[in-house]
Amino acid sequence: MDKQGDKITSVQLAFIVISSILGVAMLAFPRFVVKGAGIGAPFASIIGVGITFIGLLAIVYLGKRFPKHTLITYNEIILGKFIGRIFSIMIILLFTINMGLETRQFAEVVKGALLPTTPIQIAIFMMIFLCATTGFQNVSTFAYIHFFYMPLIIFPFALVLLPAFGDIEVYHITPFLGNDPTWSEFLKGSIAVTQSMLSFFIITMVIPYMKQPEKCLKGGVWGLLIAGFIVIFIVFMTVGVFGDEDILQMIWPTLVLGKMITVPGDILARVDAILVISWIYGVFTTLLSYYFIIVRGIGELFRYYNYRVIAVAGFPVVFCIAIFPQNIYHMYDYILLVTMYGLLLTIVYPVILLGIAKLRKKGGVSA
Repeated sequence: MDKQGDKITSVQLAFIVISSILGVAMLAFPRFVVKGAGIGAPFASIIGVGITFIGLLAIVYLGKRFPKHTLITYNEIILGKFIGRIFSIMIILLFTINMGLETRQFAEVVKGALLPTTPIQIAIFMMIFLCATTGFQNVSTFAYIHFFYMPLIIFPFALVLLPAFGDIEVYHITPFLGNDPTWSEFLKGSIAVTQSMLSFFIITMVIPYMKQPEKCLKGGVWGLLIAGFIVIFIVFMTVGVFGDEDILQMIWPTLVLGKMITVPGDILARVDAILVISWIYGVFTTLLSYYFIIVRGIGELFRYYNYRVIAVAGFPVVFCIAIFPQNIYHMYDYILLVTMYGLLLTIVYPVILLGIAKLRKKGGVSA
């Protein structure tokens, strides 16, 4: 791989992390956090971000040990060619399945909130088509896309959600730890947050393309801190306004919160439309990161670097996965199942891999 003329900065890395995390799940995930932790969901969100932080630290320290290689390559260096490739295939399959299911989630929201008469297959096709035709030859272009869209994701979210502060009821968020939650329930809520943030894993594929790979820790940590703050803020706002019992009756609590906002003078009749548009940008950047992992991962795994061919070939696979669930309820069952197993590969596995690398004394600046 020629990485000499294709470099990104630590700031761009932070933007990639932020815009990758703030995507598809942001409209629905508060419901799953509340389902586990009740009114303790805001605190559970903090714990969930902390769990994600563990996985991120393992990844960036692996990146510093292997500054010239992506996860696909140093899997083989640390574990050996055969075992390393098996784990690489598992990771690629994880993000392939997750991308298909998350694309279906996007289509369900579009159908339910924007285009009720449009078949979900159309929305699925267009989003995958957009990701597949973006191009994956140049990592700096990929970074610029995230850099461009990130403000369009964050600022509209803030514009729509901040006015809801006046609707927060203190009794909805107290006691802060919830009403006598069990450890299993509280952990379930925390894990739901971590499941919604798995796209931070994109870091493993872009560190070798940094101008200064040793600064990956700074970019990755700042990106996760900003994205994590927004995730916690969304949970805090939805729980504070609606309470745990009402949220459990909603499919997309964040969207419902956006519909409640009114602008003085009726300047905007549909403020929630701003939220949905901002969310669509987030969906695109998140799915683009998934597809980047898939396409670049397959290319490095099989030493085949015609990424355009891989992107086109992956199109029907992701599309078939997206249309597989029978309905929205089955879709969320599959998403929760896949991302639960995904935690093993994105949080636990990097920690173990880092430990093995240290024990075997693999890696270093010259690696």
